[in-house]
Amino acid sequence: MILITSKIFNPIYWYNLTMKSDLITRFIINNSSIRGNIIRIKNSLGELKKSLTIPEQLTSSFNEIITVCPMLAATLKFKGGLILQIQGKKSLKLIIAESDNDFKIRGTIKLSEHTNESFRDLIQDAIVALTVIHKDQKTPYQGIIEVGSGEIKAMIEHYLTQSMQIKSKVFFHQTKNESFGVLFQELPHENEEQKVITESLWNDIDLINSNALSDGPEQFLKNIFTQNDVQIFEEHAVQYECSCNQEKIYKTISLIQENEIYSSIKDDCIEMVCEYCHKKYTVTKEEIDIIFNKNQRLN
Repeated sequence: MILITSKIFNPIYWYNLTMKSDLITRFIINNSSIRGNIIRIKNSLGELKKSLTIPEQLTSSFNEIITVCPMLAATLKFKGGLILQIQGKKSLKLIIAESDNDFKIRGTIKLSEHTNESFRDLIQDAIVALTVIHKDQKTPYQGIIEVGSGEIKAMIEHYLTQSMQIKSKVFFHQTKNESFGVLFQELPHENEEQKVITESLWNDIDLINSNALSDGPEQFLKNIFTQNDVQIFEEHAVQYECSCNQEKIYKTISLIQENEIYSSIKDDCIEMVCEYCHKKYTVTKEEIDIIFNKNQRLN
């Protein structure tokens, strides 16, 4: 049985959500220790990739990286977010994906040159890190993810299961314009009966056909867990939104060597470009003087 749970049933809210193509949905399987979330993204993924040049053989893995970030953010118990970063040593220099706890996502990819190498080959010597940001704490937590085979699914599962000590399974499915994902995780057992049920459910999970993700959360879960009560919670919109702004540009400038900034000034200003959305920001010499305490402070 599928039980849909919402804190407040608002017909307008639910109508607006059904009109969106980018949604994430949490669920639990009653009488077991299994929880998880399912995501579908289309428009936000398209918006995010508009300003990026991604080789065809890297597209699928890049989509998975962007897809898994809000899935991981959905497991956070606090306000904040996380960053999944791959720093390569070959043609693929950098991939970054971010999601906050409101499922606002952004990401980018940087290559030093055109490449025909596969994603797995390009990241064999890469550093892969997951940074968790707690809004009320100054220092973020960062964990290193083993590259292993280079498959995103295997990397995330191994990290969550081994490093975070949370048994986890991830599945992805992609169409031409959409990306789907589901994350299953096991919580501590409350009793022996719950443990037995949970172990049986993992057998069903191992047999999942990820193509069925496109059927939608309710149908997908119903088809897998035919003998179990699945509780689906209210859906949340996933949205592409770059968090860059003028203030952050000022902060970035303050972290760069002063002589380097001043040597870059042309026509009494410099131009900074956001590495995510490629939006251009102009900073005048007067503003630079203020940043480096050569004039009155910025308001």
